[in-house]
Amino acid sequence: MKQQYLSIFFKTGIIAITACVLNILYFVFFPVPDVIYHYSLYFIYGFFTLSSFLILGILIFVNRKSAAQTGYAFLLLTAVKMGVSYAIARPLLTKTIEFPTEKLNFFIVFTLFLAIEAYFTARLLNNKQ
Repeated sequence: MKQQYLSIFFKTGIIAITACVLNILYFVFFPVPDVIYHYSLYFIYGFFTLSSFLILGILIFVNRKSAAQTGYAFLLLTAVKMGVSYAIARPLLTKTIEFPTEKLNFFIVFTLFLAIEAYFTARLLNNKQ
């Protein structure tokens, strides 16, 4: 059982590292004109990776204590993450820029990690105890 939970963190880490490397390679091979970004690519991936690990850890804890509450915990934690993400993305949203690469990157990474969390939460909920 513990190995299953470690597998969730390992797979999330592998997906995060792979996505970050692919994004970096994209910017190496298809450079964007010299634009000063508000947040670095490493910060965006680091924030979402750490928040996903934290959310998945809390969900595993809640699932062990009360499996019926796991879905509600996911909704609450996702709402909190969305609020924090909005606070972080606020400067990007108010900035008028010619190339919206940073905005797209932020929200695509947000969606990627939200999908990862939803997938593993569904696996936790479908796990027969």
